[in-house]
Amino acid sequence: MNTTTLIGRLAQDPDIRITTGGTTVATFRLAVPNPQDKDKPNWIPVKALGKTAEAIGEYLAKGNQVGVSGRIETSEWDDKETGERRWKLEVLARTVDFLNTNNKPSDTEQREEATV
Repeated sequence: MNTTTLIGRLAQDPDIRITTGGTTVATFRLAVPNPQDKDKPNWIPVKALGKTAEAIGEYLAKGNQVGVSGRIETSEWDDKETGERRWKLEVLARTVDFLNTNNKPSDTEQREEATV
């Protein structure tokens, strides 16, 4: 089973793009506490699609705390400059719980859940 759940803070504002097919994609790095060294968090790349990505772009910013549930994905490619094989690990979010945000439009949306 490929399932992960993380709680952390956005390390930067999310990057929002729209694919040629019209799908909204949000990417961001999540700073997750490291139990072995509290001064060095784990930096986890996260990608969300569709309505979840749209909500992330509208409501989240650097420093906001979120809970992410999803699956781990890997991708591989050959670096065009060096010819070396590269790989990337990221979490494809199924749900993103907005645990605290400073730029929400109202208190009724304090805890918003976005689901693909």
